[in-house]
Amino acid sequence: MRVREAVRAEASTMAEVLVRAFDADPVMGWVFADPEQRRRVYPRMMAALIKYSYLHRGGCQVAGADGATAGVALWVPPGREKVALWRQLLAGAAMLASAGPGQFFRISRRGARLEAAVKAAHPREPHWYLAVLGTEPRAQGTGVGGTLLRARLAECDRDGLPAYLECIESNVPYYERFGFTLISDIPLPDGGPTLHGMWRA
Repeated sequence: MRVREAVRAEASTMAEVLVRAFDADPVMGWVFADPEQRRRVYPRMMAALIKYSYLHRGGCQVAGADGATAGVALWVPPGREKVALWRQLLAGAAMLASAGPGQFFRISRRGARLEAAVKAAHPREPHWYLAVLGTEPRAQGTGVGGTLLRARLAECDRDGLPAYLECIESNVPYYERFGFTLISDIPLPDGGPTLHGMWRA
């Protein structure tokens, strides 16, 4: 299993892996109420976010063997949280084109509420932020996610930097195995699930 830095040309492949990884995720189910819509629209929306928002910040990694991508980690390095307005506009235009105006604005409203809740609980101290970690369903439980985590956390340890993430309740024990500690509960509005903020000193 090899971990390497992701490149722009594989944004669509990365998005497809993450869509399959989060097919049953309660947060994605809350943002995209219609499962069929999620499977049709989310891959292109996620590809746009990866291409225009995440990759340029230099924190994305993929893991796999024999040329296949089995896992994706979207990290945001410390000091790289802000995205240029023109990149935001490009991402928004690509997502609008993929979803259509009506669906785009419905999804965006939920997405904005998710972002606001997460941002309010986000630590201010400089840190590496794990925005998304996902593994191909057929490869889950084989150590792909752990391999990706250890690769970046080794860098955090070397540089003396903490790390932070949010996850659902069932994933809290998993991240505790890597040294993360629960520091906050983040309930989503409109009957949404609760996320948990986790910090690794």
